[in-house]
Amino acid sequence: MPRPMDRPQLPAFCCSRRPITTTVRVRSLRQLRWLLLLVLALQLGTVLLVLAGPVPPGAAPLLAPAEIRP
Repeated sequence: MPRPMDRPQLPAFCCSRRPITTTVRVRSLRQLRWLLLLVLALQLGTVLLVLAGPVPPGAAPLLAPAEIRP
């Protein structure tokens, strides 16, 4: 006659019935929102730089010292 199979023993943390809750503060959500806005602004700036294309070589600098000819 075959022996009945015993149920496997589970670790203690599997058997606990504690409710799983997480407390989120409004301040942390605001900080996360500001961080998200900062990242989006940086990404928008990067996209605009890429779309602008290469910068053509410029003329002489405006603040270059003038040559004094005798």
